[in-house]
Amino acid sequence: MKNISYLLLIVAMLAYGEKGSSKPRFGINSLYIKAERSFQEDADLVRLADLAYWTGLIEDYQQKTGHYPLQNALQATDDIILVKVATRFQRQYLSAGGKHYVAAMDNNRNGRFNEKTMQQFVSVLEAGLNKSIDEKYDIQKVPTASPIGYNYFVTKDGYLFWVTCITCGVTPISTLLMDGFTPTVNIASDAMVNQVTKAQTRQAMLANPIYQKWRARPFHKETYIQQLVNKNLHDTKQ
Repeated sequence: MKNISYLLLIVAMLAYGEKGSSKPRFGINSLYIKAERSFQEDADLVRLADLAYWTGLIEDYQQKTGHYPLQNALQATDDIILVKVATRFQRQYLSAGGKHYVAAMDNNRNGRFNEKTMQQFVSVLEAGLNKSIDEKYDIQKVPTASPIGYNYFVTKDGYLFWVTCITCGVTPISTLLMDGFTPTVNIASDAMVNQVTKAQTRQAMLANPIYQKWRARPFHKETYIQQLVNKNLHDTKQ
């Protein structure tokens, strides 16, 4: 399908610095490397939990309304809507006009997708669910060697939601961006799951032993990580 093929091409190309290194730039100091690894392991626990959280809201919304969030805003049969699920601070790296914008990180830099804002996404979700929601974001504020934030795509066929999982590696349920080292974990709706590399439906992902093993890891600094999460629970309303 033309629109999905194009979507997947763009998703595959998303990487910080398309001309960059094939290894994460974690620095040379061993203590820094250890601290960075610990942070990424904790951040990945958040990212995996957020994947379950957002897709749960998305599918609850579909059950209540008969369509996925923003799906009724599609303008043509080949239209693709994108929401960059990122805080206001993070979007300065991801969107043109941002103070620290990096075009190579922007998977909509050519304007192919019909981009909607986080405010629109949250507002639509809350209206359809008839409740206020917490907003869950990547806790990494500034990109290093990998992109930050999550991505929600919706087409006439359904949705795709993906997150990075830096320490997950390549498995039957995770794949790499074209930077060669950034793993992603993808959940897609039934009609789209076979069109997205290594994607799983939400039900299959949450039941997968690999995903469950990832989620069962303990935090290194759980209190600190929760503080980072709590800072952005209502980012679109601040």
